[in-house]
Amino acid sequence: MKNKSILLLSAMSLMFFGFQFSKNGIDKMYMPSNSGGAGAGKTGAPGESNCTACHSGAAITDVNGVNVLAVLDGNDPVTSYVPGMTYTVRLKMTLPTDKKGFQSTALQDASNDMAGDFAAGPNTLINSANGREYANHTLTSNSGAVPSWDWSWTAPASSTGDVTFYVASNVANNNGTNSGDEIWLSQHSISESPSASLVDLTQSSLNNVSFVPGMNEVFISLNTFENDEILFSLIDLKGKTVYKTNLGSVDSGTNTFNVGIPSDLKMGSFIVQLEINNQKLTKLIQVVR
Repeated sequence: MKNKSILLLSAMSLMFFGFQFSKNGIDKMYMPSNSGGAGAGKTGAPGESNCTACHSGAAITDVNGVNVLAVLDGNDPVTSYVPGMTYTVRLKMTLPTDKKGFQSTALQDASNDMAGDFAAGPNTLINSANGREYANHTLTSNSGAVPSWDWSWTAPASSTGDVTFYVASNVANNNGTNSGDEIWLSQHSISESPSASLVDLTQSSLNNVSFVPGMNEVFISLNTFENDEILFSLIDLKGKTVYKTNLGSVDSGTNTFNVGIPSDLKMGSFIVQLEINNQKLTKLIQVVR
């Protein structure tokens, strides 16, 4: 009789724990193991899977700017890289969420080989596989309270050509399971500078670039040491030029401009790029209405 009682209690215990496991989703053999960064090869780059390898649902092609990636020289975004130079890569997500994550790699367009080298930032980690390196969120940076992720990128050697950053991000619903998350896939291209002089700012420099609310204009103050024409471009953070105009010739010294931009341009972050005598000067601005 005693043995029967023990067997009955054991069976009841198993039923209880089985109910608890099912309630918590453990019967799906799922644990949030990627909260501290995914395994390598989940960016959606050529030959790779993406976050849906672990999270249910379909991947979404990011045409809405959910993933915003910028390559920074100091605090200034650039649209081309100088071979061998080290930059900061900054990624942020525009959709509000309590939990989030990402993985990114950078590949040569010509060969799909790794382009340059990654180094971890204070809120990112780097892993690698099959000759490619990957930047990931960390266990402490997968919160909606973290505004962005930063890591270092040392650009590849000369004659590599255009490079594409592949990003897979997870807008997670924080329900403790692998269901209900949104996986966003995006690509961000950067070209190789034809000359190192593109970042030589000893000849010309920007004093101020800012958007003027209510006037739909960009104010520019520029120092230059030669007479030449200036080409103005407004570029979104995906690398697409949304507006371009010739500002005409300037004299050496300080020059100021008020450049009108399209009135139907949406609010957000844009790169102002000025081209003068084989130099490219860039500055990030915020367009607000």
